[in-house]
Amino acid sequence: MEWNPFEVENGSKSRKSAPVKDGIESIKSRLHFPTGEERTIPFLSPFFGELIERIKNSLGSIKNYTQISRGKFSDQEFGEYYHRVVTEDIEKMEMVLNGLLDFIKLHTPIKKMNTVHNMIEEVLKRHQVRLEEKGIKLLKRFEKDLPEIIVPDEQLKYILSSVLQYAIILTLSNWNIAISTRTLMVEKEPGEGGGLFKKDGKYVEIAVAFAGHQKPSESGSPTSTIQKEEGPDLLLHFVREIVLHNHGVMKIGADEKKTKTFISLRFPFERRKVVFYPAMN
Repeated sequence: MEWNPFEVENGSKSRKSAPVKDGIESIKSRLHFPTGEERTIPFLSPFFGELIERIKNSLGSIKNYTQISRGKFSDQEFGEYYHRVVTEDIEKMEMVLNGLLDFIKLHTPIKKMNTVHNMIEEVLKRHQVRLEEKGIKLLKRFEKDLPEIIVPDEQLKYILSSVLQYAIILTLSNWNIAISTRTLMVEKEPGEGGGLFKKDGKYVEIAVAFAGHQKPSESGSPTSTIQKEEGPDLLLHFVREIVLHNHGVMKIGADEKKTKTFISLRFPFERRKVVFYPAMN
């Protein structure tokens, strides 16, 4: 049965170690640095990154022991020479290994995925204290393998955070807030946002439902002037602008008894392949 976002009930009851057989020079001679079209395929497996980290750890231990042994040689001149040479060689090798790690990261893009759900969880965590203060229970229904959307991360975070703040303010204590996600096909969207939707468009919907009445939506007009909006409703005006800027549609509705509010956010799929790169040292 399809979940109805208006069904908001009263919540009051309701590294195994890998042996290093060869030295750095041997590893360097065996590395294959692809060129041209080969670069579209990650060429270094995670094993290399782990191996480099293990070598760095070993070098760090040698460096520490070298520091501890300083001044304990019977021949002080040799001791100082030994400390200087070993330390310099280790630092040079660490520099090369760090550069190689960064090189690997620059050639190993990570596919961006599950962004919407990750953002929702991040926003919920940020407002967890306020939710607990009001005794609000969260009901979540997330569609598996939800596609990416075209909204930049920071703008999506602002939209989700603002809508959740709005829901928390209007929701009665010890009641519920329901959040769901789904994919859908939209041929044409009449009314608000008309013209933004293309025929047979694929969209992601983020829906928030809660027990509370959104007064400005009584007129059914999505074009309420900013002069008539105050407090929380003014916040939704800002959210709507960001949604429209990203070719999305925001809808606000209520049930027949006007005791429950539903906010729907719809955004087009991201049709490009989106990747990011790990942070470098």
